Amino acid sequence: SERLRAAFAAERFDEIDPTLRLTISIGLASEQGLSGHEQLLVRADAALYAAKRGGRDRVVVSRID
Repeated sequence: SERLRAAFAAERFDEIDPTLRLTISIGLASEQGLSGHEQLLVRADAALYAAKRGGRDRVVVSRID
């Protein structure tokens, strides 16, 4: 995920606008200890919002409680 994030950040769009840059925030979660896909999505979504709160353009892995 970090390589994907870095690849987006390195992409240039000079033909459109030399100042245009892309960033992505990624939330990752493990299904370890979870009973279903819905819980996994909730956990990944929480990690995504943590990435956004942390300044965006980052990868955050959810905690396993």
